[in-house]
Amino acid sequence: MQISDIHIHPVSVPRVYNTSVAAGGPLGGKDYSHYYLLEFETATGLRGLGEISDIEESWAVPAPEILRETLLAPLAGADVRQRLPTWERVDEVLPANYHPEFRNLVSSAVDTALLDLAGKYYSAPVHALLGGQYRDQLAISWVAYIRSAEELAEEIQEKVDAGFTAFKLKVGADFELDCERVRVFRHIAGPDAYLKADASGAWNEEEAIDRIRQLSALGVDAVETPLQQISRAIAKDRPEEINSDPDAAAAALARVRDAAPADIIEHVADFDDTFALALLRHKAVDVFNIVPVQAGSLHRAQRLIQIAEAGGIAVLLGSTVELGIGTAAALHLGIASKGVTISSDLVGPGLLTDDVTAPRLAYQNGHLRAPRGIGLGVSLVPALIEKYRTP
Repeated sequence: MQISDIHIHPVSVPRVYNTSVAAGGPLGGKDYSHYYLLEFETATGLRGLGEISDIEESWAVPAPEILRETLLAPLAGADVRQRLPTWERVDEVLPANYHPEFRNLVSSAVDTALLDLAGKYYSAPVHALLGGQYRDQLAISWVAYIRSAEELAEEIQEKVDAGFTAFKLKVGADFELDCERVRVFRHIAGPDAYLKADASGAWNEEEAIDRIRQLSALGVDAVETPLQQISRAIAKDRPEEINSDPDAAAAALARVRDAAPADIIEHVADFDDTFALALLRHKAVDVFNIVPVQAGSLHRAQRLIQIAEAGGIAVLLGSTVELGIGTAAALHLGIASKGVTISSDLVGPGLLTDDVTAPRLAYQNGHLRAPRGIGLGVSLVPALIEKYRTP
């Protein structure tokens, strides 16, 4: 059962509102998310889907036809039953001058499409290929971006009414507004809702300690990516700054964790495994945020989950705002992973106005279920691909 062709579909889908984060994250608000959707085809008609998620315009990504040529060389004739060696061949030939985030996303999309094909070949859901079904649904944390307190109030009330009990607020741009928004959140969601504050790397150590103490007093349970030296911009654009000296970054986080009353959450998928191991050595965090599409493959995301389990660290699955393919892949991983114990940030189905796959994933009382069926369980809808296709 061999791969005979590859198709790449470029699409852009609107977000439900303009989403903004602190300066440590991607600059400027987003009205749209841009994607390349991969479709691997076999001579027998099987099709495997992968997703290059939430592409940034600054990455200077290759045109779809050029990327197709790059991928087709190692993939043409590949046996769908040999997922790992096939993925390794692709990973080895991806150009070194790709933007580091884009390279990880391409590698992950290839792995997802190979898994989807393997699931269809074996007539099994993807989670069965990742170890089997540990749970039947995944708890989701709704993510609210930086906007006015009045807009936040409406958003949180809507999500509370829909059954969400875990939330993340993007913070770090205006601390007075951050505090006001936390107060608004607690007034609406009540004292028992779980609340994370994500600073995207907005603060230095002294600021982080002071502000986490104040946010904790207002009812924040955990703070994600507090430090400038591990900002999301560095993680996406310059991960080598952390990879070259992971202990320095981990030690800084450990100092914040020792002085701050809230749990500390940090991303690990963008960086080498050495960073995750350094976080364990320094007892620097309470939770790993693992974004499956940023890990380079679902099998590496699984490895990071297992590293966390071995070190007694909780895990949540993060998001770059994926469409149905990327969200389904993350869901299958979460369904199969005992170590995912914190509500995950898979917000694509709610933050995007539409999708290009069927069935469209929908929240049920703050949870998502993996699609039924074989492989990922989702299929492309040609009319929606054409509706959102970009030049």
